[in-house]
Amino acid sequence: MSEQPHLRAYLCDDCWNKTPHFKVKAKKPVTIDSPMSDWPMVWIALYTTSCMVLIAIIGFYLWIK
Repeated sequence: MSEQPHLRAYLCDDCWNKTPHFKVKAKKPVTIDSPMSDWPMVWIALYTTSCMVLIAIIGFYLWIK
């Protein structure tokens, strides 16, 4: 047995050396991409305005007929 068995999962030195060892690389920081960062505010304003105009046109035709 090794001198510090709790660090080697209580395995003998031969068994410990035969098992594969994997090293964990440092985690990359998670970045959250905002959907607002891709679109300029002018595009968002134009899209919102066009949707409101379209709803107004549909409402106008439904109200007349």
